[in-house]
Amino acid sequence: MKAKTRLFSLFMIFLLLSCQKDSYSPLPQVDVNIQIFPNSTQYLDLNTVGGFVYLTANYPSRGIIVYRIDQSNFVAFERTCPHDPDECCDGDQCSRLIVDVESPFIISDPCCGSLYLILDGSNVNGPSQYPLKQYHTSFDGTSLRIYD
Repeated sequence: MKAKTRLFSLFMIFLLLSCQKDSYSPLPQVDVNIQIFPNSTQYLDLNTVGGFVYLTANYPSRGIIVYRIDQSNFVAFERTCPHDPDECCDGDQCSRLIVDVESPFIISDPCCGSLYLILDGSNVNGPSQYPLKQYHTSFDGTSLRIYD
C-alpha cells in the first residue's frame, strides 16, 4: 500500500510540475511598483470599462499599457514587444506597442506586426513566440497598484 501511495505522490508532483507555465521572457527584469488613481480626471480614459492609458514617463523600458477589464479589475502590460526587444524600426525612436483602436481588444507592434489579446497578453498573430510581459495589479476601489 505504501508503494502505491508513493507512486501516486510522485505522479502528482510530476503532473503539477509539467502543468506550470513557462515564465521565460526575453525582456529584462525591471522593478515596477506604481500607484495611480484610475477614477481621477488625470486618468479619464480609465474611468470606464474598456478604457486604457499609456504610462510612459519615468517607467521602465518603453512604458506600460493599463486596461480596465471591469469595474474592479485591470491588466497592465509592458510596451516593449517580446519578439525582438531591441528592434527599432522607427529610426532612432524604438516603437512601442499600441492598442489598436479599430480592434479594441488587440495590442499591436508596428515593427514586427505581432498582435496580442489585451485581456491576457497572449499572442494571436505574427512572428512573436512569447506573450506580453504582464504586471500584477491590485485595485482597492480608489488606487491601482501595478507591480511585478
